[in-house]
Amino acid sequence: MTTRARAVTRFALAGGAAAALVALVLPRATGAQWHDIAQALSRPTAAQLAVLAVLWLAGLVVHTPSLTAALPGLSHRRALLLNLSGSFVSNLLPLGGAAGTVLNWRMARAWGFSPGAFSRWAVVTNLADTVVKLMLPGLVLCWLAFGSSAPPRTVGTAAVVGSALLAVTVLVVALLARDDRPLRCAGRWADRAAARIRSVPVAPEGYGERAARFRSDSARLVRDGWGRMLGAKLAYAALQALLLWACLSVVGGPVAPVVVASAFVVERVLSMVVLTPGATGVVEVGMAGVLGALGAEPAAAAAGVLLYRGLVVGMEVPVGGLALLGWWAGQRRVAVGGAPRRQVPGVVRQLRPQLLLVPLPVAALRRGRTSLPPQRYSAKKAATSSG
Repeated sequence: MTTRARAVTRFALAGGAAAALVALVLPRATGAQWHDIAQALSRPTAAQLAVLAVLWLAGLVVHTPSLTAALPGLSHRRALLLNLSGSFVSNLLPLGGAAGTVLNWRMARAWGFSPGAFSRWAVVTNLADTVVKLMLPGLVLCWLAFGSSAPPRTVGTAAVVGSALLAVTVLVVALLARDDRPLRCAGRWADRAAARIRSVPVAPEGYGERAARFRSDSARLVRDGWGRMLGAKLAYAALQALLLWACLSVVGGPVAPVVVASAFVVERVLSMVVLTPGATGVVEVGMAGVLGALGAEPAAAAAGVLLYRGLVVGMEVPVGGLALLGWWAGQRRVAVGGAPRRQVPGVVRQLRPQLLLVPLPVAALRRGRTSLPPQRYSAKKAATSSG
């Protein structure tokens, strides 16, 4: 079986699993029939759907400062484009986050950002996103504890798991931020592996020194922009929770804010279980189960969750695809017309725009560092020899 055939098979299996979870398990988790769910989904008017779409887009716009803070020189418009295009890919593929990161890498390189700057951006933004996702269940559990309603088992489990993972994440980050000796030790092991295995590239300065410099630069990014990163992530989460409340309201199932928050934090945690494209199926069942356990009307709970996920996941596919197509067409016009591109300071060379979702070989990148093309370099060498 070829690589493309295996990829198509994995996509079909993951998509089929997601569809089966939604079609078969969701009604059982809520106790509602599909006829009642469809009737609830038909209640929103066109004006209400437009308001929901605006609210969804506002969340994406509010989120952009967390991306620009981690990559100095990145504009808010390009940050929004990175977010939409990366989500477009990751929501279509199982474990698609890696493919979305590769696509974002190609876009950032086309804009003139160095590989190191993009790597720091990817690590810092994903770390901030993970910390916020793991922190929210504990906060909602405290909210429920001070209220009159007992937390359902799903919320309690999410809070325990999230708190444990959050504690481990914070501990590891704190140790690495405080001392670079573990990184240097791991770098020495990588240097030994590179010396013995030909397929492992050699770092001229050593992997330990490279990792220590990466840690130092990343720590500087966090120190200078942690306020914007954390504030934008929390504002984005608040708007997403508001969107979930609005979706439940328009389908005829208004619920208390604490109930909405409980379903939302379960969605945040389960969204990291990306066994299906966009974690579809797993998230819907978990959210609907929490809403039903907290007293929400079954059909409205299922319909509200489907409408919410249709916006935050489904809308990102066509909108992100159109944004990616527009970027690619613009890059092609620049390449054909020969117009100069805006260069980011500190970057020697830009890559040609491509839509391939695989990284370039390391050897190709190294060959691309020459300051003259092969033809001009040969001509210059011949002229020097004749002189």
